[in-house]
Amino acid sequence: MEDIQRLKLQYVADRANQEVVQQQLNIHRFLRGRLRWRRGARARNIWRRPWLHPGRRRQFGIYDQLMVELRREDPGTFKKFLRMSTEMYDDIWEGFVIAS
Repeated sequence: MEDIQRLKLQYVADRANQEVVQQQLNIHRFLRGRLRWRRGARARNIWRRPWLHPGRRRQFGIYDQLMVELRREDPGTFKKFLRMSTEMYDDIWEGFVIAS
């Protein structure tokens, strides 16, 4: 009977130890993930385009100014953004203005 009691106590102690270890792992994973998130946030700032800067968006209008600046400063991104060349965009825009 004492062996059964001792085994029960040992089982309960092992389970408690496993829970503590699991909590420590969860804390470690949380902190590691938070550190990676912070690193990622800093790294993304490097890749931001200058014409997307929030100060410029507040100063100028959003859509019209975006098209003008995008065409002038970054023609490659203009083509990727609209999926068409500047000539095709101009033709469509002229047709829209005439129809209005």
